[in-house]
Amino acid sequence: MQNILTDLTKDNLIFHQTVFPLEGNKISEFIDSIDRKSDSFIYYSKPFSQTEYLAAGRLFQIENSIQNLSTIDEVISNFRENVTAGDIADGLPIFFGYVKFPSTNKEQIWSDFNEVVWFIPKYLFFKKENKIYCAQNFLSSSLKEELISKQTEDADNFIKEISEKYSDKKNTATINKTSDEDILIWKKKVEEAVNEIKENKLQKIVLARKVDYRISGKLNWGDIFEKLNSEYSDCLNFLIKSNRNYFFGSSPELLGKFEKDLFRTEALAGSINRGSDEYEDSDLALLLSASKKNKKEHEIVIDHLRDNLQMHLLNIEIDETPLIKRLKNIQHLQTKITGRLKESTKYFQLLESIFPTPAICGIPTKQSLNELKQLEGFDRGLYSGIVGCFNLSGFAEFFVAIRSALVSENTLTAFAGCGIVEESDPDEEFNETELKLQPIISLFSNED
Repeated sequence: MQNILTDLTKDNLIFHQTVFPLEGNKISEFIDSIDRKSDSFIYYSKPFSQTEYLAAGRLFQIENSIQNLSTIDEVISNFRENVTAGDIADGLPIFFGYVKFPSTNKEQIWSDFNEVVWFIPKYLFFKKENKIYCAQNFLSSSLKEELISKQTEDADNFIKEISEKYSDKKNTATINKTSDEDILIWKKKVEEAVNEIKENKLQKIVLARKVDYRISGKLNWGDIFEKLNSEYSDCLNFLIKSNRNYFFGSSPELLGKFEKDLFRTEALAGSINRGSDEYEDSDLALLLSASKKNKKEHEIVIDHLRDNLQMHLLNIEIDETPLIKRLKNIQHLQTKITGRLKESTKYFQLLESIFPTPAICGIPTKQSLNELKQLEGFDRGLYSGIVGCFNLSGFAEFFVAIRSALVSENTLTAFAGCGIVEESDPDEEFNETELKLQPIISLFSNED
């Protein structure tokens, strides 16, 4: 952290962007080309707001530990004070990145991903008025004509190299399950968690499963995200590459969005399956809204957010009645929460006070993390962590990295979790995790 601050203050740096138009209709068409060119990138798509980014390469990077999340605000402040803005496109995010879940278990499969990473990409693909552009970012102590000419030449070469798109190639990869926890062992864990709650050691805990699959054939990321963007258009669909490993998913859960002095978040907890038609859908939604178990699970998340946001927000507004958020195969209780930021509040200071929420961890938080070490017995890594982006002009948004999977060589590890309260039934909880695995598993043909 100190080296970053020293680097920022030793030179009078200028942050500059050069924007180039590109041929194409969707940024997802470029993912596989970038994959062949770059060992680190983030694809970030919100179809519901027609937002799509592809952040490739790393020009400037902040690495940190989960325990010191709020110290990132100091780096952001120093960047703002010591780096002059040159020619930059309005409204674009500058930083992209992620935060791992604070697992007490650590496993080698996540070694390619640091705990906390936020970076300025060398190249940012974005859409504006249905046209695709590539912004080349660079930091320099001068903007001499020969430097700009060299940067332009580099960008031209880069764009030529990635101009061959692979969108016409379909994802032919198949998967075959190789490892899964026995359902009887899973039920036993749920029963143990319920007993802990009955003994007032916990109010709620979120138990996750991981399921391993062997991948056969070639993954085509462009095709995969064509499906996710179509079928889960109300979610953040994301892909993070680090070295040779990939983490991807389709998250319906907003952790926080900053727009100048306005902050938005939501409680998303309590689930039920979709119906075969709109009438059954509505009946199931009524069951969800009336469920004592699901309402308790949901209210615990609301209470956590309300209590921890009070130090950061003025005029907190919380929906009186939960909405129903419908995805392709599942329905959730959703309560929207908004407020005005107090003057001194910073992005990561606020996030540190609410993450991890009871929607992905439990309450009390520390006791839940300790229990997860025994009950889950694996490292969640980026699953149920944070993925997001921000700029230096008051915009930032962060999502919870759920409905997700890790791809390492020829192994796909998919994750899904469910909230356990006193009224939880082990069979119902297992079925809920099966539903939550579907956004990932349905992308592939099964060898079985």
